[in-house]
Amino acid sequence: MSLKSTETDINVCSLFQAERKRLNLSQKDVADFLGMSSKQISRWESSIAIPSDKLVQLASMGFDAAFVVTGNRAGVSLIDQESFDMESAVDAACYAAREALLTVYQAKRLKNELGENGEFDAIKSLSLIEKATRILVKAELTGNMSNDSIRDVLNAVSTD
Repeated sequence: MSLKSTETDINVCSLFQAERKRLNLSQKDVADFLGMSSKQISRWESSIAIPSDKLVQLASMGFDAAFVVTGNRAGVSLIDQESFDMESAVDAACYAAREALLTVYQAKRLKNELGENGEFDAIKSLSLIEKATRILVKAELTGNMSNDSIRDVLNAVSTD
């Protein structure tokens, strides 16, 4: 293995770790999603190359695979600006954020985790709200918002 490919592998490892942290995921979260050990995820973050089939799976979890491989974020600048409807995307994101907040509140209520007067501490639940929002924004933007989407959120919230 050449020095250049070793440097590239190490860069991918650090970018993978940065992306995992950006998504507020633990190594265990990623390992559980992929059906593998946290130790393997730790190896990917230190020195072992990530198999391409795993990158594809990680993309479905919200990872920006282009960033992990190249260090460049995939984003709006890569979208055909003429066909991209920013207002609709913002509306979809706001709707999904509202639904995420309400769903996390309902899950907390069902688990009797609200305050004495039924108050909800959104700051303490911020990571759950973010996870829920990610699930629902993807569903809304792809036109796949359904009861299954809410069920996915409830499952994600109930595991925390």
